[in-house]
Amino acid sequence: LDPASGRWIEDKLPIYDFETLDDFERLKIFEKPLLAALSRKSFIGDVLGKPANERLYGSLAAAAIAVYKGAHIIRTHDVPETSDVVKLSGALRSRTSVVKEGRYEVSVLEVKTPQDAGIAMRNIGATKTGSEVMQEKSIHLVLKIKNLTTTEALIIKQEMLARGGDAALARDAVSHETETTDVLVMGTLLQFGRLARKLDGQARSLPLIAEMIRECISNRTNLEYRYLR
Repeated sequence: LDPASGRWIEDKLPIYDFETLDDFERLKIFEKPLLAALSRKSFIGDVLGKPANERLYGSLAAAAIAVYKGAHIIRTHDVPETSDVVKLSGALRSRTSVVKEGRYEVSVLEVKTPQDAGIAMRNIGATKTGSEVMQEKSIHLVLKIKNLTTTEALIIKQEMLARGGDAALARDAVSHETETTDVLVMGTLLQFGRLARKLDGQARSLPLIAEMIRECISNRTNLEYRYLR
C-alpha cells in the first residue's frame, strides 16, 4: 500500500504530506505491506527551501519516521545512506503485542480515529451501520483542564462518572480546601460529546469549558491547526 506522497497536483499543500507521514501508522489498519516513497519529495523541499538534489538529509529524516511508524518498504534515490537509517529505525520500532494459543489469538489494535475503528470493525464482518454507531466509543482520550474552580471540577467529575468516564482532581478540591484545581478528564469521544452537551446548560463558566473541550478535540484532526505554525 503506497499513500502516494508528493505534489501530484498543484493545489496539494505540504500539510497533506505532513499528515500522511505523521499518521503513517494508521495505514496498518488495512493489514497490507506499506511502502513509503519519500525521497526528495516536494514537501521536504518546501520545509528546507532546497532543490531536489540537496534534500538528502531531509529525505533520510522522512524515511526514519516512516519506518518507525510502520513502513515495510522504502523507495529511495540514495540507497547506501538510507540503508543505515532503515536498520536503526526498524530496530527502535516496537512489536505489537500478540498472544497466540492454539486457534486463539489476542492482539492490541492501535486505533487513532473513529474512522479507523470503523474500518477495523467492517474488516471482521460488522455492518456499516453498527460500525458507525460504535466507532465513537473506540477512541479514549485524557484531557487536562487547568484552573477550574473546585465547584466546576466536581460538577465535571460527577457528569463524567454518570456517562461512564471519570475525572481526577486535587485531593483538597474534594473537601473544598482549595478554590481552584486542574482536572484530568478520561473518556471516549462519545462520552466527551455527551459531557459537553450537558455542560452547555450549566452555570458558571461550564458552557465555555464545553466549547473548549469540543475545540480541543476537533484540533486533533484539523490540519491547519496541527501543521501551520
